[in-house]
Amino acid sequence: MNLFSKLKISSREASLAVILFITIGVTGLINPRFLTGDGTKDLLTSTSVVAILAIGITPIVVMRHIDISIASTVGLSAWVIADFCKKNPDFIWWQCFVIGAIIGLAVGVLNGLLVAGLRLPSLVVTLGTLYIVRGAVYVVSNSIDYNAQEMPPSLLALGQKVYFGILPFTFLLVIIAVLATAFFMKYTKSGRDAYAIGSNPPAADLVGLKVFRRTFLAFVFSGFMAGVAGVFYLMRFAQVDSTAFYGQELAVVAAVVIGGVTIMGGSGTVVGAVIGALLVQTIQGGLAALGVDAFWKPAINGLLLIIAIFADRRIAVSSEKRLLAQRIRERV
Repeated sequence: MNLFSKLKISSREASLAVILFITIGVTGLINPRFLTGDGTKDLLTSTSVVAILAIGITPIVVMRHIDISIASTVGLSAWVIADFCKKNPDFIWWQCFVIGAIIGLAVGVLNGLLVAGLRLPSLVVTLGTLYIVRGAVYVVSNSIDYNAQEMPPSLLALGQKVYFGILPFTFLLVIIAVLATAFFMKYTKSGRDAYAIGSNPPAADLVGLKVFRRTFLAFVFSGFMAGVAGVFYLMRFAQVDSTAFYGQELAVVAAVVIGGVTIMGGSGTVVGAVIGALLVQTIQGGLAALGVDAFWKPAINGLLLIIAIFADRRIAVSSEKRLLAQRIRERV
C-alpha cells in the first residue's frame, strides 16, 4: 500500500483530479504550448505560491477559522528579505528562508494569540492584521523597489532549478509539504483533533480537547507557510515592491474551498487544497490563452468560490438527508 492510499484520497479529491485533467486538456486545445514541458513547468511554478499558502491555511479552515492576512505576510516577507539581501550581499538562499520563516511566525503568533487566546473571530482578527501588515510593508519600503540585481544568485538559481524537465524546485517543496501535512492531519492526534474541533467546537471544549493549543499552532503554521511563500515569490519574480501579492488572499481561499475543505469545518484535506490551487491556476491560464483581460481574474476567483461553497452546501444537505433516512429505517 503506497503513501497516497494510506492517506485515503477521497472521492472528492479524485473527482477534482479528473476535472483538473479535463481542464488542462481543454486549455491545451486552446493553447497547444500549455501541454508542452515548458507549459507544465510554467503551470507548476505559477501555482507554487498559492499552493504553499493553501497548505498553510487548510488546518485553520478545517477548524472553522480563516486567515486572510496571508497575502500581506507574503508581501512583507518578500520585501524584508530583499532588503536584507541588498544590505548583505553575501547572503545565500537558506538565509532568505530563515528570514521569511521568522516574519511569518511573528504574524502567525499574533493571529494565534488573538484568535485562540482572546477567542476573537478569526475573520475580524486576520482582516485587521491584513491591513496592519500591508501598512507595515508600505512604511518600511518607503516606495523602494528591488529587482534581480539585489537578489542572491544562489536564490535565483534555485528558483530556476527544474527536475525531470517539468518539476520546478518550488513545486517539489510543495509536494514534500503536502505529503508531510496530510500525514500529520491523518495520523497524529493533533491532526485528528483539528477535525473534531471543526466539526463541533463547543463539544470539543466539553470533552477536554486542547482547543487553544491546536488553534494557536494552526495559525502559527499558516504564518510560517506565508513567510516561506515570500521566498517563493522572490524566486519566481526576482523583484518586489510594496504591492507584492496584493489582494491574492481570495485566490488562496478559493483554491482551498474548491479543493473540498468546507468553510463549515471538520472536513477536507491538503491534497484537495493543492489540487484546487492547480485547478484555479489552470483556469486562469486558459482564460489568458483566450485573451480575457487580467482584471477579470478576481471576479472569476470569486465566482469559483461561490460555486464551491454552493456545491459544499448541497453535498452537506444531501448527506444529512441520507443520514436521517438511514436512522428512520433503523428505527423501523
